[in-house]
Amino acid sequence: MAKQKKNKKQLKPVSIIVLVVCSCIVLYFGISIVKEFSEYKQNKNELTNAVSVHESQVSENEALEKVIDEGDEDKIIEEYARDKGYVMPDERVYVDITPGA
Repeated sequence: MAKQKKNKKQLKPVSIIVLVVCSCIVLYFGISIVKEFSEYKQNKNELTNAVSVHESQVSENEALEKVIDEGDEDKIIEEYARDKGYVMPDERVYVDITPGA
């Protein structure tokens, strides 16, 4: 009976080292995959945002081309000037200074 206990397989130091090295390699690859997936999702979101900005810029460019083709440059110039706060020389601008308004 004492012989049977000795015959049990014991892990040798070399096999323990191999097991630890293999575990480290698997852990490294697992972490690398998670990191790459996270970067992929981030890049995908950036691409989606860039595509939407591109589409809005294309539609704005088409509107501007339409205005230029129609010969209505003055209209677009006036629109941009009003956005910047400019007014026509004969216009009066009234500002509401009542509190809470």
